[in-house]
Amino acid sequence: MDVTSRIPTPPGLAWTDTAVPPRPLERLVIKEIGRVLFVPVSEVDWLEAEDDYVQVHAGRSTYLLRQSLRVLETRLDPHHFVRIHRSTIVNVQRIHEMRPLFHGEYQVLLRDGTGLKLSRGYRDRARHLLDMA
Repeated sequence: MDVTSRIPTPPGLAWTDTAVPPRPLERLVIKEIGRVLFVPVSEVDWLEAEDDYVQVHAGRSTYLLRQSLRVLETRLDPHHFVRIHRSTIVNVQRIHEMRPLFHGEYQVLLRDGTGLKLSRGYRDRARHLLDMA
């Protein structure tokens, strides 16, 4: 008897190689000492990797989420969030302007004045979404 035959399949779910990915996240669950916060993804301005955590920047607040940026990226709606640097994902609705820097990099300015760097390694991903020339 192989291992997979002992793993029960949840009711109404069939495991296949072509499984449909889960729906994009609608909110982030932030666990802090003494409380659990629910932050709507639509309120997130940008996300920054910090070791095994992600700093969530939403308005004037910053939260720490115990999850890798790579995993979180797979759960965010790619029409609203784009990775612009190995350590940064931005909500495209918060982008105010972009300024060219050197060697194909850009400075991404958010509506609140925050400046982020779009590295050339992520430029092609962002070009399609942001209609960059």
